[in-house]
Amino acid sequence: MADATVTDRTATDRTATTPTVGLGRAAALFERCEAELDRSASVRLLRELSSGEVGAEAFGRYLAVEHDFVRTAARLAGYCLWQQPDWSLAERHAHAVADLVGPQDRYFAELQGAWPVDEATLPAVLERASCLRAAVELALDEGGYAGVVTSLATAETLYLRWCTEAAALAVERPPAVQDWIDLHVSDGFRSQVAFLHEVVDRLPPSVDDDQLDRWCVAMLAAEDAFHGSAHLDAAEASGASS
Repeated sequence: MADATVTDRTATDRTATTPTVGLGRAAALFERCEAELDRSASVRLLRELSSGEVGAEAFGRYLAVEHDFVRTAARLAGYCLWQQPDWSLAERHAHAVADLVGPQDRYFAELQGAWPVDEATLPAVLERASCLRAAVELALDEGGYAGVVTSLATAETLYLRWCTEAAALAVERPPAVQDWIDLHVSDGFRSQVAFLHEVVDRLPPSVDDDQLDRWCVAMLAAEDAFHGSAHLDAAEASGASS
């Protein structure tokens, strides 16, 4: 399936595939950042994963950088657990830690042998992808708990969006790619996204909408660069022209 097919669906069938989670500040945030979400959901790597046309080398690199960030996300969820005084919400952060260090970490460990990455290029790929960790760390420095949960809500909303759209396409994909998409449309993942939206809804008025927008837009820009790291050729060309 050509890339244009996926792009056309993004442009014309958003009503059917956009997830509805949260009513309040989070919903308003992602409505304001709709254009940035659209852009991030249709970058090259995500189009190729959706269409099933992703190359073995690119998917292997993506698995490597995603595994690295999942471990960062687990640490961030642990930070949120420590920072959240409401025990019912703290428990949800604890569940996120358990999911990240359990099923998601095992997913990557089981695929390492099947999708190897050239060890000579891996450090450069990981370095390019480190922009995503840097974006969350900056949000943490600026806003603490509020910055982290807004950044994580942004990342998870993006994944729910593009995977929901991908799941609606009747195409054949490598089993590992299909499993990754299925994971991000599962009831458990949808529940996690809804929880993060709830937490953003509850942020105090001292965290204004402009700040939420800045964290969201910065996270989406970092996601774009992070996903671009899977295509070494494109990353090298970008570096040479800068």
